[in-house]
Amino acid sequence: MKLDKNEAIVAELERTMAQFRRFGGQIKSSHAIRPSEFTLLHTIIQCTERDPKGIKVSDLSFQLQITPAGVTHIINTLEERGYMERLADPTDRRVVLVRATEKGKEIVQAMRIEHFDFLKGLTNYLGEHDSKELIRILSAALSYLKNRG
Repeated sequence: MKLDKNEAIVAELERTMAQFRRFGGQIKSSHAIRPSEFTLLHTIIQCTERDPKGIKVSDLSFQLQITPAGVTHIINTLEERGYMERLADPTDRRVVLVRATEKGKEIVQAMRIEHFDFLKGLTNYLGEHDSKELIRILSAALSYLKNRG
């Protein structure tokens, strides 16, 4: 079957994206924390910079667009490893807040540095022009995803 020009481009894009998915499993952090755990822990840290007493699970769920049960599952794992803690809200003892421990803050900072170094290596490899072009294209793709409804 002969593909028209656009279909050939779509097929090539599909192959390239499949390679990224396969390769993505090989780009592992040296830290034993999954991407979903990092995202949740990083969000907790950002929120508690504004309000150090902690954040409610329902607020995390809303912010991350994850079900409360999903958030609770990740919180349980992070708490077991000592990366975060639960505490009662001082203004309402019925409300449970969560916040990162020092250990949690340290792993997020280490992973942010690791990620920055990875991106720095990529931009050095691509060069300034191609790096800016990659940013432009990824931004356009993101805009498409946001607007496709």
